[in-house]
Amino acid sequence: MDFINGSVFEFKIPLNMGFAYCKLLDFRSIREFDGLLVKVYDYISKEELLDIDILNNKEWLFGARRMPNIPNTKGKGAWKFKGVLVSKDDYFIPDYKYSSKSSPLVSDETMINEWNVVQNINKPLDSIFSYESVNHLEDTVLTTQRGVEIRTAMEYCRIKDIDIKSYFDLDDMSNWNIFRTMINVPIYNSIPIALRGKFKL
Repeated sequence: MDFINGSVFEFKIPLNMGFAYCKLLDFRSIREFDGLLVKVYDYISKEELLDIDILNNKEWLFGARRMPNIPNTKGKGAWKFKGVLVSKDDYFIPDYKYSSKSSPLVSDETMINEWNVVQNINKPLDSIFSYESVNHLEDTVLTTQRGVEIRTAMEYCRIKDIDIKSYFDLDDMSNWNIFRTMINVPIYNSIPIALRGKFKL
């Protein structure tokens, strides 16, 4: 399918949790390689959603993630196109945090003392910041289609106080990378609205 900015997709969540929904926003004119942003709605259903307009009144489950590719819509693991939703925040590009020491070898990101802030997808600020000042931001680490599915399941577990480690093998590097970039970010609806996706000293 030809990609349309603001497209809404349905995907299955691991662990048979049900269906989740996300919106994709295209900023590849600013950053071609990874300028596709995915925002997952805080809405999980056991049945497929027939009318996506209900999503207009839903919050986001977590901050916008950067994807390297348009999701697969055919074959195994395909996401299902549900329509297009346009909203006033579709042109808002969130800030992201980044650390050169943010690697799979770092077991606890709160111990990293020097962080950068990336604005408008590709413009790092000159200053260095503490983790406390950027912890509410998502990391610049790219998220694959499968990664979005796993992050959604992990967030669901975290919100419901379900032990993530009992469902996901964190010795698996792909699971670990998602977990470590998520676990110290506050649950999205607990972040003050003025700080969601925004860096402020």
